[in-house]
Amino acid sequence: MSIFSKMKQWLKPSPVNGAPAQPKALSPDEVLQKINVYKRTTWVPVVDEEEQNILASKIGGRAYIPSGEEHPHCPNCHKELTLFLQLNPQDLPAPNDLDLEPEQLIQLFYCTSKEPHCEVECEAYFPFSKSVLARTLPLPATAPQDSLAVMAPRQFPEQTIVEWIEHEDYPDWHEMQVGDAQLSSEEVEVLENSELGIPKAADKLGGWPYWVQSVEYPLCPECGIQMQMIFQLDSKHHLPYMFGDMGVAHLHQCRLHKNRLAFGWASY
Repeated sequence: MSIFSKMKQWLKPSPVNGAPAQPKALSPDEVLQKINVYKRTTWVPVVDEEEQNILASKIGGRAYIPSGEEHPHCPNCHKELTLFLQLNPQDLPAPNDLDLEPEQLIQLFYCTSKEPHCEVECEAYFPFSKSVLARTLPLPATAPQDSLAVMAPRQFPEQTIVEWIEHEDYPDWHEMQVGDAQLSSEEVEVLENSELGIPKAADKLGGWPYWVQSVEYPLCPECGIQMQMIFQLDSKHHLPYMFGDMGVAHLHQCRLHKNRLAFGWASY
């Protein structure tokens, strides 16, 4: 036996008393403590399938249309746009950090036409597509009766939001890597393998976006500032629609220019 082999045997730790201590495995709670500064509140909607106030917050169903206006049409195929979301700030949980205008109704319309396939032709997965209408409207004091006329064609069943369930929410680790947290590879692995479900993948108000691919905040076309996510729509959660291959969609708004809204989605 060579001198080097003997030295290896002499230096080899005892299997009982001399074994090097194994590093303690990180728990999800320990990682959450580190990223606690990023914690936000998000709210998951509870819906009722019966149509209620035309001004109510809802997913699908009948949109409030001001007197004298027509239901919005797609400029590409000229068919009626489908209401995906309507948010009435007076129905939303408080407090929240979204800073929405209290007298402005938010509406999201989307073209679901397949002939022509406007989603593809107009690249509706990118913000500011012409086959998508995201807008704010002045909120009337009372629900006008002429808005309760027959529902426009191409609309989905109404899911009126009657309650909000509060949850803690944290960002995708890619967002934290460019912030102050700077997670280690081990900490990232703990977050990815845990059942924490962060950020939350569901229909939700506020919180952090669940990014299917990369981080893709749109920029306000007026001021260039990164827009905030105000609502997330998950494929076939409450809305009977699939964004690509079970994708996730996001409605964003500029904090300075409240009439500037952007909608986009990504899929697997």
